[in-house]
Amino acid sequence: MDAIKYPISDTRKFLIFCVLIIIMSLSTILPSYGLKNNTLTIILSLVTLIVSFVVLGYSVEVIKSGTDGEDTLPDFDYVKQFVMGIKAFILDVIYFIIPAVIVLLVASATGLFSSLTKIIYASIDAMANGASNATMIMSAIPKATMNTFTNALTISLIVGIILFIIFSLMSFTARVRFAKSGSGTEGLRFREILKDMSKVGFIKIIVTLIVIYIISFALIFVITLIGLIPYIGVFIGIFVGLPFMVLFFYRAVGLLFADA
Repeated sequence: MDAIKYPISDTRKFLIFCVLIIIMSLSTILPSYGLKNNTLTIILSLVTLIVSFVVLGYSVEVIKSGTDGEDTLPDFDYVKQFVMGIKAFILDVIYFIIPAVIVLLVASATGLFSSLTKIIYASIDAMANGASNATMIMSAIPKATMNTFTNALTISLIVGIILFIIFSLMSFTARVRFAKSGSGTEGLRFREILKDMSKVGFIKIIVTLIVIYIISFALIFVITLIGLIPYIGVFIGIFVGLPFMVLFFYRAVGLLFADA
């Protein structure tokens, strides 16, 4: 309830955040109305990138307001929040790259890529020899190769899902540590991150995040319904509903880790 009421705790700041979302969306919206110009596209793309970092940085400060128990939206400091947004983006990239590299190594070690290459070559040979449907092509692939591919794909998917869950939870905690300290390196202290997660409680984190996502999906559903209103629905949904959902989400994350 706190997170739901939080976005409108300061109407002026909420409207400023809505304006930032509008500016960030111009590079997508204007071309859809037929306004296409190469120079304008480059300028709007650059503006979108800059404002996206500001929005991301402001979201980090929203997390901090939750951990600090503050009741209203943070003040805007665009330069500071731009820098914080870049740091937060780098953290996200790192937490994506690590599991991706591990999954690629597992896939390579289990023979996924080598077996896939053999399947492709076998399929090409089969088609060159007159195979005209999927059944004939599949029958031309050696069973051992197909078994290796299937097993490797299954193992890689399982490892990928497990790592995705683990690193997603860690990335939330990393962003909270970054929000509290303002230091990007704090978001990479894996041992301290695991300690914070243990302090809050792994089950509590998982259950709370599930609830947050459920509410977020409900908000998306409401935004979609609003978008069906002729003419103004899309604008209300994107430029009011989306900012509200973003602020709700990060406020809830901040409150979740307030005791960490």
